[in-house]
Amino acid sequence: MALIRSIVTYLNGVLATLVASLSAMIVALVRPRSRLVDHIAKMWARACLWPSGVHLEVRGREHVDPSKSYVVISNHQSTFDIMAHFVGLPVPIRFLAKKELFSTPFLGWALKAMDMVPVDRTSHRSFRSVETGALRVAELGKSIMVYAEGTRTIDGSLLPFKKGAFAIAVHTGLPVLPTTIYGADKTWKARHKIIDGGPITMVIGEPIQTSGLGSDDIELLRDQVKQVIQNTLDDLDKAQS
Repeated sequence: MALIRSIVTYLNGVLATLVASLSAMIVALVRPRSRLVDHIAKMWARACLWPSGVHLEVRGREHVDPSKSYVVISNHQSTFDIMAHFVGLPVPIRFLAKKELFSTPFLGWALKAMDMVPVDRTSHRSFRSVETGALRVAELGKSIMVYAEGTRTIDGSLLPFKKGAFAIAVHTGLPVLPTTIYGADKTWKARHKIIDGGPITMVIGEPIQTSGLGSDDIELLRDQVKQVIQNTLDDLDKAQS
């Protein structure tokens, strides 16, 4: 059953990505700032989750002001995290994406059409352009989404958080919106091809304001957000036991 689910999910994901990419490009050409692009992203995410056996529960939507922009920080357990955030967050989001992806046919074109922010991991000078991209996203009324660990966890435990996302928040003055993903590592394990499906819980925490903070506060902010996410994971673990 898991093998069949995996094959169907892979094929469906390729088709959904192709359709969504073409749709986003067409909309962007006709109406570059159309909100329809955000609806396409949500439909893509739902389409990808549909055959996977994933059941998403979202808590804490009341903490989000849909009229504001945030730097959304989350832990990273699975590829499904991306779909969960598109579906579950009540604000439109844009991701940091590897610069190389923007050269990929269809997907790269869609990333450009959606104003995703390219990151050149080989250059130490790329932070300035990332910061500029984050400000552009905020000016468009969107929020920037960052997985602070930089990669997926293998066993569900938190990896060290990188400082980049918190530097963006401090330098742009955008509030941090901590979100916690729980259970995704069991639905599709990192480095595994088989998709098992199952429940994913996403908990949206209270925003943390960054106005008035400076460069010396970046590490403290990072540690504060990591602790919020760790505490939420611990609470969810206790509730399961």
